[in-house]
Amino acid sequence: MALILPAYAKLNLTLDVVARRPNGYHEIDSVMQTISLHDLLYIDRTDCRVFDVIGPAIEGENLVLKAARELEGRMSRQLPFTIRLFKRIPMGAGLGGGSSDAASFLRAANQLYNLRLTIDELAEIGTEVGHDVPFFLRGGTARATGLGSTLSPLPPAPSDWIYLVVCPPIQVPTRTVYMAVDGGYQSGRRTSALVAMLAQGSPHRALSQRGRDNAAFGNDLEPVTQSLFPGYAAAVGGLQVIIPGLSMSGSGAALFSVFQNAGEASAALLDVQSAGYPAWVTHSVPAIA
Repeated sequence: MALILPAYAKLNLTLDVVARRPNGYHEIDSVMQTISLHDLLYIDRTDCRVFDVIGPAIEGENLVLKAARELEGRMSRQLPFTIRLFKRIPMGAGLGGGSSDAASFLRAANQLYNLRLTIDELAEIGTEVGHDVPFFLRGGTARATGLGSTLSPLPPAPSDWIYLVVCPPIQVPTRTVYMAVDGGYQSGRRTSALVAMLAQGSPHRALSQRGRDNAAFGNDLEPVTQSLFPGYAAAVGGLQVIIPGLSMSGSGAALFSVFQNAGEASAALLDVQSAGYPAWVTHSVPAIA
C-alpha cells in the first residue's frame, strides 16, 4: 500500500526573539500557521530504499532521510521505503518545507509500518530532526515557544483570511541569521497581542493594525536578514511599494500579507508577479485531528 500526503508550508504570523541561551541558541515566541502551499510526498513500503526528488534539487541535509534514520534508531529496525518527493515550497525561504516533508514522512511511515507511535512520540523523534517538525505533525494555528518545538494549540485563524506569499529568489540560511542576532535589538513582542486577539475571538483587529508601527504581524528577525543580505533588503523595499504591510516568515526570504477580500488578493498577486517575483495566494489549513 502506498500513501500520498501533502506537506504544507507554514507562516510565522509573528516571531519574537525573547532570549539567547548560553549555548548560542535563541528562544522564540511565535504564532505559526499552516497554509495551503504544499509539497507532495509519495511513500511506499518496499524491500530497498529509493528516494527521488521531482523539482529543484535539495541543498544541504535532507530532512526526510534524517527523519528516517531517527525513526529507525528509535525502532531498532530497518524501514525500507520508496519515496518520491514533489517539491513546490521554495527552499531557504522560512516556509518550513524541509521540516514539513519530514513530518509527513513520520506520519506515513508510522501508518505503513503499523508502528503505533503516538503523535507525542513522533514529536520526540521530530525534535531531533528539526525544531519545526513537531509543529507540522499537527499543523493548524499554534504558539511555538522555547526553541520552537514547545507548542500550544490556539483557536484557528479565521477561515476567510487569505495569504499572499511572495518569495524573492534569495535563499537565506536560518543559522546565519540567528548567529547574527545579538542583545542590541528591541523585540516587537507581537505574539502575545495576536494570541489575545485569537483567544478573544477578535482576530480581525490584526488586519486593522496592518501597516502601523504596532502591527499585529511582524518578525524580529527581519531587520537582521535585511542587513545580512542587501539584495533582499532592496527586494523588500520594492515590494513594500506594491503591497504595504508585508511581513517576513521565519528567517526569510518569504514575505506575506493577509487579505480578507479574494479580489484584492488576486490583484496583488498579479502586481507582484508582474514585478517578476514568484508568489502564491493561499489559505489556512486546520490542524490534523
